[in-house]
Amino acid sequence: MSDAGTEPAKGRIVALDHIRGLAVFGILAVNAIAFAQPMDVYSNPALSPVPLSPADLTLWTLVEVFFREKFVSTFTLLFGASVFLVGREIAPGTPPWETPLFRRLAWLALFGLVHGALVWHGDILLSYALTGFVFWPWRNMAPRILIGWGLFLFLAGGAILLLPAITAADGTAPQAADIDGVVETMRGTFWDSLAGNFGEWASTIIPELIDFLPTTLGLMMIGAGLFRLGFYHGERNPRLYPILIAMAAAGLIAMAFQAWQSVSAHFPFPQAFGLYQVANTVLCLPVALGYAAVLILAGRSVLGRVLLYPLACVGRMAFTNYLTQSLIMTAIFYGGRGSHPPHFGEVNDAGLLPCVLAIWAWQLVASTVWMSLFRYGPFEWVWRCLTYKRWMPILK
Repeated sequence: MSDAGTEPAKGRIVALDHIRGLAVFGILAVNAIAFAQPMDVYSNPALSPVPLSPADLTLWTLVEVFFREKFVSTFTLLFGASVFLVGREIAPGTPPWETPLFRRLAWLALFGLVHGALVWHGDILLSYALTGFVFWPWRNMAPRILIGWGLFLFLAGGAILLLPAITAADGTAPQAADIDGVVETMRGTFWDSLAGNFGEWASTIIPELIDFLPTTLGLMMIGAGLFRLGFYHGERNPRLYPILIAMAAAGLIAMAFQAWQSVSAHFPFPQAFGLYQVANTVLCLPVALGYAAVLILAGRSVLGRVLLYPLACVGRMAFTNYLTQSLIMTAIFYGGRGSHPPHFGEVNDAGLLPCVLAIWAWQLVASTVWMSLFRYGPFEWVWRCLTYKRWMPILK
């Protein structure tokens, strides 16, 4: 999300906006199938009620290799940096519940509850808010300690997620999900889709918060540590950034091999959830940092900043754009939300590509126009006013 504690113009670290903008686009590319199909299809494309075409498998592979895990990791790294930034404003001796950081996280938790329960069950805001509270006592520790503990938690969290599938005694698949029943519910009335979304959210939110806490906390710690060391400012050793890009390229090759294994074996259980996910789970961090390094280097030139300006505007409105993506996608696919008839359960990855590209294009234009007139995106402005308990100027 956008940093509530930094000014948007003078002194702003533009690379953060570029990276955040790319991340919010990448997250849509990954989440698109979870808007359009039951969540079980997101995990295993072979369960789709629509037969998988060669184009679907190609698009799934591209998303798996270049997008999945990389951009949620990027967002989490930047959120850790923002917790540190807002936390700097806390005066010594101030009770935690009276600080801007407490209000920022508490309101984000409320936004996440509403978004997850009533709009789309795949929400990440609540997880960020609650993990932010856990991260709070760590935020001022030495950067290298933050990075060291963050790496440990990141790897431990990956092991927690992968080991159940890797150590499965046999290849017996879990009980088949009622795909047709979920599709029928989500294509029903507004109240049907609302109940279906709430049921999915309520049944998964607690396990997800617990399972992903180590990974999320670890990435937040790494992000805060890297920020304090000047990585996002472009102030580290100039050779570091090309090295990270090379590491990212190597990681992408490993991920491509594992994606090919999954597709060739038609997404077998438990390999598709265990051994075939090791590269994506472990190497998503160096790939995310490689993507960031590309944007940091590109933003050093005047031409790069000009070309990336629309992406920076998307990044400055990341909170608004993230929520808007949910509203648009659920309007298209959920019953009673807009499209009639709804299209839930009708398309796979290839069919979603035009929709994703159209939203990207619209948000590039809309964000650029909005930020030419206003200091903050609309949801960023509301969040900032609630954080600081006063009306903030929004017009430039």
